[in-house]
Amino acid sequence: MPSISIRNVPEATRDALAAKAALAGQSLQEYLLAQLVEIGGRVELAEILAEMNNIASVWESSVTSEQILDAVHDGRREADEKWERL
Repeated sequence: MPSISIRNVPEATRDALAAKAALAGQSLQEYLLAQLVEIGGRVELAEILAEMNNIASVWESSVTSEQILDAVHDGRREADEKWERL
């Protein structure tokens, strides 16, 4: 398995990460590896938008990723307003 080295980490940052590792019952190495695996596995919004644009171009859709995001945000806003009325 490849290794990653990070130089010039501020001491306060190293100490904060070591404390978080201790709270998780892990060594600093285990904690940082778990964090990196989690970060590496995340799908970023830019990746999702790029894939949506690829799909839209194949389907020759006139709907843009921005319009889709606007619709999602509108739906979330409506749901929030509905819950606030309850």
